[in-house]
Amino acid sequence: MISYILAENLKHKRTFLKKLLVIMPITLILLSLFLMPSYFTTNSYNWWYVIIMPATFALIPAMMDRKESRKLNYRAVFPLNINLKKLWVSKIITALIYMSIAAIIHMLGVYIFQFFIGKQLTPTYRFSTLLFASILLIITNIWQIPFCFFLAKKIGFIASIVLNAVLGLALGILLADSYFWIYCPYAWANRLMIPVLNILPNGILIDATNPLVSSTSLLIPCILSISLFTLLTIIGAKWFSKQEVK
Repeated sequence: MISYILAENLKHKRTFLKKLLVIMPITLILLSLFLMPSYFTTNSYNWWYVIIMPATFALIPAMMDRKESRKLNYRAVFPLNINLKKLWVSKIITALIYMSIAAIIHMLGVYIFQFFIGKQLTPTYRFSTLLFASILLIITNIWQIPFCFFLAKKIGFIASIVLNAVLGLALGILLADSYFWIYCPYAWANRLMIPVLNILPNGILIDATNPLVSSTSLLIPCILSISLFTLLTIIGAKWFSKQEVK
């Protein structure tokens, strides 16, 4: 499996996809810095998980799929004597690594820039808090990777990005502070940031005494996301293994 992952990573050497892993978080950080420096940390994280992460989780698989399908439509892959299930899983793991890199760059950027800004009108979070928040965001969003790979393969590059970004933005905000949040995977990440960072999906800060803080489980959404990720990966691998050159 490691050789599959290394090969998959090599396909994207010196591509725009890898530049995107730096461009997306840094651009967001700079926008937060120049637009509303007094709310820098709050906005940097709120905009990240509400807007940028759903788009990025859709964009990375879509760009990886387009690398294979744009010119040859997987004709360079399917005839080879390789395990297509392992190939599919390696793509998902590679995308997860890329997304984790982008999340780490975002977290480090936010933490470092806090010191340059100085006192804000919103809380300045400790490194451990930001790290914990970023880990939770990765875990509660990983199910999107196999889902977005499937979308990209079935409905195409643009449609898969737009669909996932719109669903993530709409459902993530609308349902995160509702009773039904646990039933909507897009709401899991947004909801967990309420007790961790004390930020509502709309960017409003709340205090630790708010009922949404005490009523939110951190463990259950993580278990659900990992389970859904595993299920979608297995289903997707079986489906992909039956594909043929067209």
